[in-house]
Amino acid sequence: MSNVFSYLNVLISIVLGLGIAHLLGGLARGVSRRASTAFYWPTVVWVFLLLVLIVQVWWVDFSLSQEARWTLAGFASTLLIPATLYFMAFLLLPASGNMRETYFENRVWFFALLIAVPLFGSLQQFLVEGHIHKDLDTMVKGLGIVISAAAIYFGSEKAQKRFAIIGLVFIVLYVLGFFFNSPFAA
Repeated sequence: MSNVFSYLNVLISIVLGLGIAHLLGGLARGVSRRASTAFYWPTVVWVFLLLVLIVQVWWVDFSLSQEARWTLAGFASTLLIPATLYFMAFLLLPASGNMRETYFENRVWFFALLIAVPLFGSLQQFLVEGHIHKDLDTMVKGLGIVISAAAIYFGSEKAQKRFAIIGLVFIVLYVLGFFFNSPFAA
């Protein structure tokens, strides 16, 4: 691993770690205050999925250690992804203790930021690697963008519960397919 990337990765890891800490801390607060916490299972599903995404981003970012030349723009685009995930963590968990209310208050912002993550990934590819990948991974991320846009458009509770299940299946298959060399791998 290059010394430059080791240095840059510290800040990326801190931001990702703060996102994990917020998600785990929020769930722990909810459990410890369970008498006054109104749990909402789609929120818990998205917390789990966001944890998976944060770990996946941290894992994928290791591949950037091979990059020999870094620019401020390349690094800033790389930092956009963890920063967005961190912001999403705050949108998911309530300060009030009512997960359902917080979910619907922040739903549009949450899914808009979920759309932004793969777009920031493409920006990162362009600024760090000099091109945007044209592969199955990019196509699958495009499908994720469509699903997230639909979750913004269809705001009913019934639809949001379906999107939580769709998101769970989508992320599990994505991670299995691209990171564990499962039978679904391209």
